[in-house]
Amino acid sequence: MIRSHNQLLLRCSQYKPLPFLTPALYSNLTESSKHPDLHEAKDSAAIELALNPPASTLPPPLLLPTPATELTGKERLKFYYRTGRAYLTFYKSGLKAMDQNWKLLRQMRPRIPSGQSSEQALRNGLLSRAEYHFARRTSSDVSRFPLFLLVLVICGEFTPLVVVFMGLNGAVPRVCHIPRQINGAREKLEARRRESFREGTVTGKQMGKSEDAQTLPRPVMLHIGRSLGLYSSLWDKVGVTPTVLLPRRIQKATDRIDVDDLAIQRGGGVRHLNDEELKLAAEERGLDVVGRPAEELKSVLLRWMDARKRATIVDLLCRRPSAWPGM
Repeated sequence: MIRSHNQLLLRCSQYKPLPFLTPALYSNLTESSKHPDLHEAKDSAAIELALNPPASTLPPPLLLPTPATELTGKERLKFYYRTGRAYLTFYKSGLKAMDQNWKLLRQMRPRIPSGQSSEQALRNGLLSRAEYHFARRTSSDVSRFPLFLLVLVICGEFTPLVVVFMGLNGAVPRVCHIPRQINGAREKLEARRRESFREGTVTGKQMGKSEDAQTLPRPVMLHIGRSLGLYSSLWDKVGVTPTVLLPRRIQKATDRIDVDDLAIQRGGGVRHLNDEELKLAAEERGLDVVGRPAEELKSVLLRWMDARKRATIVDLLCRRPSAWPGM
């Protein structure tokens, strides 16, 4: 067993070629979920352990070779070869992490009562926030694995080019997302969100107080769908919007935000989220993250938590932070 929480956090915060969620760490995560009032604990490491999923659910570092200022033909070929091998090593590390995560997820599943979703288990105190997101991300990665493996086998070292230029984000497990892929997707989503806000199609009357996605006005559904990336921008380009699909997707998104707000508050608060979790939490709530430091994201998320006392999730998604209640 790992003797201290600090050692556990060190295992979670530093990526190695193999996943970090060892049986010892899994045992400690299980123990943490039995104490929903972790914010009263004196050991802040225990709080962070229960709030932040292990780093094995995130992409490993991508270590690319540095090119010389001038390359001859032969040197250029060697450089491209080393670059391709670096990408293959990256994907191999990500898939190893996914495989280990899946094995540990199967150990965790018997603790969730039959017929209950992971969201319900979290609400009922059976899972910590770290466990909930570990289960959610691992399940999502595994569902994408077959198609991604096919692409990887066919394209080999050219997989990054195919993924980026063909926009295959949805076919790639999160643990195998390269930095350019992540940053590009975020920039596109934020540009789309800005455009939706500039159009000004959502009014105060339209937002209302309803949390039922089935009753939301069409302009509200479209704005939330664009802001959270719940449907492809290709629909807008061809002049068709999937209003039949949006209510269910919006309901699932707002339910996830609601249960995550509960988990963060119950587990110790926004201040204990690490930098990467701050980005992911802000992104999930329709907040811009590109170029924003961790302290700024932490401040915005604290304001989100405070605004939730006076407004619905739908209301906050349809406003910029400066227009949230109480600002």
